[in-house]
Amino acid sequence: MDTNPYHIADIIAKRFKKEPLDSHEQYLLDRWIQIHPKNKVLFDELMAKGGDMQLMWLEALNEEAAWHRVEQKQRKKQNNRLVWRVAATIALVCSLGLNIWFFKTDTSNEEQVNTPALNLDVDDVQPANLGAKIILANGKEVKVDDTLNIASGSSIIGDALGISNESGRPELIFHTLVVPAANFFKITLSDGTAVWVNAASELRFPEDFGADERRVYLKGEAYFEVEKDAERPFFVETEEVNIRVLGTHFNVSAYGKNVKTSLAEGRVEVLNEKQSVIIAPGQSAEWSNGDLKVRTTNLKRDLAWKNNVFYFKNDHIVNIANQLKRWYNIDVSLSQDVPLHNTYSGEIDRDVKLSEVLTMLQFVSDLKFTLNTNKLLITKQRPMMR
Repeated sequence: MDTNPYHIADIIAKRFKKEPLDSHEQYLLDRWIQIHPKNKVLFDELMAKGGDMQLMWLEALNEEAAWHRVEQKQRKKQNNRLVWRVAATIALVCSLGLNIWFFKTDTSNEEQVNTPALNLDVDDVQPANLGAKIILANGKEVKVDDTLNIASGSSIIGDALGISNESGRPELIFHTLVVPAANFFKITLSDGTAVWVNAASELRFPEDFGADERRVYLKGEAYFEVEKDAERPFFVETEEVNIRVLGTHFNVSAYGKNVKTSLAEGRVEVLNEKQSVIIAPGQSAEWSNGDLKVRTTNLKRDLAWKNNVFYFKNDHIVNIANQLKRWYNIDVSLSQDVPLHNTYSGEIDRDVKLSEVLTMLQFVSDLKFTLNTNKLLITKQRPMMR
């Protein structure tokens, strides 16, 4: 029997397009469906949803590259037979154009589980949109649905004008960019610095910077490409630490008390009242539990959100749930039986509906996802009765 899951994926793709199968293809498909209960559940669900799915992905399948990725994972995790048990599922996912690979790690033994269809009790949840609001210095709120370029010379709003002091120099007027959950935004500041702001974040910035320095205030997460200006260092202030740069590319994640600064290009200094560290490209400065440490970091993981990708690398379900919560603006609950120590690795584009993410997660993990309105419940699947 042909065991290449991408051949099976190609056969199922033909079924989507209502193309006839020859006798050998039909035999391979029937055998694949019989091999494991998960295969039949996945096939039935894909066929049921086929009428609602776009077929552009059929021409975008890169079998060789995606299969090579599966083989690489198998060589690294020889004892993780779960990889091969879901290889056909991975092939189908790749053929859907979602660029997803998902493997469950840190498990002591393999366990067959029931895989019921994803429970979507109500309408699906759309991915985040480009959009935010500006709270002006005068308190007025302005909704913005497109990228904003302060450097173009135009004011955010006509009546948000500078106030001159006795010296005749304009005082700094700060506005606040608020990016709610299920949104993202890009803003170019007055000096030409570009900032990508993640969901559930706030950036406080001046309409024009002063003569001596450039300073902004961040809650949440943002990626900065700072315009070089040797005379005016650029500062990013968070509640816990400050970041000082002259011109560089870096990411700051400051959700809560833990702050992580990851450097892609240039050189930055991360400091607070007690400590100061300098990091180089490929490193991060992480503030946690009152301590500031420098580590080698995974930039693909740290910058994934800015590149419109979910990228998990040995992540726990709590971290994955938090990302889904911010991106889709949903409430997430975990039942007590969900193992918090298990880790998962995966990659999927972020511009897909929530159901597409959850369906694939469910098929390649021991977790069950139940969505009701905007509330997501994550539970552990029950073992299959033998």
